[in-house]
Amino acid sequence: MTREAAYKVLHDSDQRHGRNIAADQPGSKEKLFAPKLLAAYEAECRRKRDFIKEAVEAEQRLGRLVEALRLVMSDSRFRSLLASEGLATMPKPLGQRLQGTTFEPGPPTRASEPFPSRNAGRQPVSGICPDVLDVLQDCPVRVKIFGLLRNVLPARQLEIARLMVAMERVTFTYAKILVAFTPRALLVEGFYPAMIANVSEDQLGAMTPELDRLSREFLSAVERRGSVSLELLAAGRYFDRLMDNSKVVRYLAYNFPGQFEEFHSLSIHAPK
Repeated sequence: MTREAAYKVLHDSDQRHGRNIAADQPGSKEKLFAPKLLAAYEAECRRKRDFIKEAVEAEQRLGRLVEALRLVMSDSRFRSLLASEGLATMPKPLGQRLQGTTFEPGPPTRASEPFPSRNAGRQPVSGICPDVLDVLQDCPVRVKIFGLLRNVLPARQLEIARLMVAMERVTFTYAKILVAFTPRALLVEGFYPAMIANVSEDQLGAMTPELDRLSREFLSAVERRGSVSLELLAAGRYFDRLMDNSKVVRYLAYNFPGQFEEFHSLSIHAPK
């Protein structure tokens, strides 16, 4: 099925979200109160910081493996040894990195950089960005979530949808928290967070920038984490094969004594 046909099915089917976003669904009028909102804020920041830290550590470890291999692969005698030991073939992504420049983790997406739309030119469906429907189409979504999303601009709608899916929390309460912590510039005219949160505008204003920054960095890390994890696993296993070979180990210990401890450390801590 083409993308055009898939979108039409999504838009027209009474079993999908497109036809279920009623214009009179404003969302719940129950407000979030300060203690609950503060606890949610602290938990969100903590979870996102932890995930970002883990993603960066994985990228750094992959970088160390690449640079360690780049160093020894510059030695023609070492490459000949690998060939004689049946170790010359390495994972393709690793080989590509070795042909490139020094590995550096990609910078987090800045708060000012909106995530690109895949449906440029598409008309909103009852005020909802078409990209949101794509992101949520395989999730059970309560109709009133869309009532909340109409209070923020399309770029923020998409970001909230992606955050809900990435955090595995496609819930009305979580959507309300994310809408409450939406930067002023991304709110629709006439809507104020105080309408859904029993917290002063000053309090929200003090907390929103930090959570917004972490959310962008978190989504950027989510995009990178999958491919980095697979590359790290493959690279780690290849590195372990090298360090399990006695001839390779002796060669490295004799010709690269200054780096041998690093090689050994990378092998010990490589993911299995």
